[in-house]
Amino acid sequence: MTTHTTILSAAALTLIPALAAWAETAEINGAELYYESIGSGPAILMMHGGLGLSHDYFRPYFDALAETHTVVYYDHFGNGRSTKPADYAEMTFDRLTSDAAALMTSLGHDSFTLIGHSYGGFIAQEFAASYSDRLDRLVLIDTVPAFDYAPSVSGTDTQMAAFGKLFSQPMADDADWQATWGPVVQMYFHEYDDAIGSDLDARTVYEHRAWNAAGGLLATFNTLEKLPKVDTRALVMAGAHDGITPPGPGAERIAAALPNAELAIFDDSAHYPFIEEQAAFFATLTAWLAQ
Repeated sequence: MTTHTTILSAAALTLIPALAAWAETAEINGAELYYESIGSGPAILMMHGGLGLSHDYFRPYFDALAETHTVVYYDHFGNGRSTKPADYAEMTFDRLTSDAAALMTSLGHDSFTLIGHSYGGFIAQEFAASYSDRLDRLVLIDTVPAFDYAPSVSGTDTQMAAFGKLFSQPMADDADWQATWGPVVQMYFHEYDDAIGSDLDARTVYEHRAWNAAGGLLATFNTLEKLPKVDTRALVMAGAHDGITPPGPGAERIAAALPNAELAIFDDSAHYPFIEEQAAFFATLTAWLAQ
């Protein structure tokens, strides 16, 4: 059984005054998933990264797609404003992909385009491997099919110390997670903008337990043998300067493995090409969606 609670998303309306967005919750697999829907037309589901973050960093950027599509943003189980489990062992790839399928069924979207960024791209790959019959198209942004390479991030001593802490020890609480992520995310941009970073930070809902659990899920993550069986039409996008999920071991390998994929690399971006090169990114994406 699926139930929905509707709340007006005032923050979204402030960012995009011309577009009305609604924040809702749906009961999915015994938990409440928080989502926001905007626009009309063929459906697009947005899978955010992190984990331990919320969908908010996608907005208002991907709202541009609402001119021609229904864009559904949501917070994964255990993340953002969705239900937090007592035991994060419940947050598995099977659970996360099943949630996405059930959420879109509950919204009346039997088929849809799936867009996954970063860790959301890991989940999106697993979704495509299990639910390809649900997908009209697949878009993967700055993500990888396996962790068999060394990241190549660089920054100040403070940033690199935060990076080392982030990947070597659990975060103590949400404040610790937020404070550690702040210096690290600066290295995920080709040209970091303090105003943009502050805005993203202020709008993000942090959940340290989701971050702490996310690494364990990746112990066996590898979609290289699964991707050749996914014949969904796909667009694989990445920033040329992305050091955490570089195009070589990431987007290029994914595009080569998928039977029906196109590749787009953005020369002046890192991990967030939809922020750093908005015009080029969305021109590429919207033209591809219109084909």
